[in-house]
Amino acid sequence: MKIAFNASDFNHGMSMVSHALPARVIKPYQEGVFIETLDTGVRLTVTDGEVAIQSIIPAEVREDGSALLPARLLGELVRNLEGNVELDTESNEAAVVRNKGSKTRLVLFAADDFPDIQQVVPESVTSIAQSQFKNAVRGIIFAIATDETRRILTGCLMETSADEVRFTCLDGYRLAMQRVYCRHEMPEGKDLLSYILPGALVGNISRMLPDADQPITLTLSRTHMMAEFGETKVFSPLILGEYINYRQILPTSWTTALRVNRAAISAAIQRASLIAREGSNNLLKLRIEDQALTISAMAEKGAANEQIPIDFDGNPLNIAFNATYLNDVIKNIDTEDLSMRFNTNVSPCVVCPVSGNQYTYLVLPVRMSD
Repeated sequence: MKIAFNASDFNHGMSMVSHALPARVIKPYQEGVFIETLDTGVRLTVTDGEVAIQSIIPAEVREDGSALLPARLLGELVRNLEGNVELDTESNEAAVVRNKGSKTRLVLFAADDFPDIQQVVPESVTSIAQSQFKNAVRGIIFAIATDETRRILTGCLMETSADEVRFTCLDGYRLAMQRVYCRHEMPEGKDLLSYILPGALVGNISRMLPDADQPITLTLSRTHMMAEFGETKVFSPLILGEYINYRQILPTSWTTALRVNRAAISAAIQRASLIAREGSNNLLKLRIEDQALTISAMAEKGAANEQIPIDFDGNPLNIAFNATYLNDVIKNIDTEDLSMRFNTNVSPCVVCPVSGNQYTYLVLPVRMSD
């Protein structure tokens, strides 16, 4: 194989596929990048054995072929080069990388050991603007579980219907759901399709995307997914099983409701959290009464008391929350105002828009002793 490419093009491609490099290598191919020539350039592929990422970069192909090179070493090398780079495989054992006066020889891995990438036979195909996908994932990914003993909850539930895609994460303490409104064709006889995407991977994909109006296309079968954007494709198994029926835990009525300015409550929570984190339980107490929301925190090193004007409806209420859980929700809301709805001081709080239903958050309170 003999190819030539621009260093910046290669660096961009490697920044995409490197997300599939595992933290712990079990098999040699897992630390390699598989490079193969195409009519349009070269394709870079990295896989950890489950997740695979491919990215095509423009290149001059002087001799067709393929090779498996050490990914991190090659990536670091090319990041220190500029302009046109030549890569030749001298034999089945080594590749030579040339740039201006630089010449580096890299030992090849056994390309025959690199696994084939399983293509996805689609049950559904959904295209979403990259900026919409990024915003939706950013607003929910904090609520995925990290405990692998509850593997289902490490996933992100994706539900598609004819006019919306709904993304939901929950970890047992809070729930986060975002809707993306877009029309697409549903399979005949299907009104709703549900898939559990690997949560950490969804977060990685969102960070790989630019804030752009170009689409990300999600192709899903019953067992696998492919995300495609620009010249990059991400392949992964889905998490199989039945997700928690979150609709059953979302309250449909409330006895206390308030409307508050998002920036005001966010700033108050962050200030009070400075004191709450010094305590043993990281606790924020909320007192909700006519026209005022009071947020307080106490610790040995001090006390905080924040009062915010609100529009109030219903019964006065005292309730407490873990400061981190409440802050995670509020800081991921981008509407000017928000609604908070309650029933009792031991039942979940629902945070949602004043109008519409773009997002829904649920936070469990902390039980307070009298």
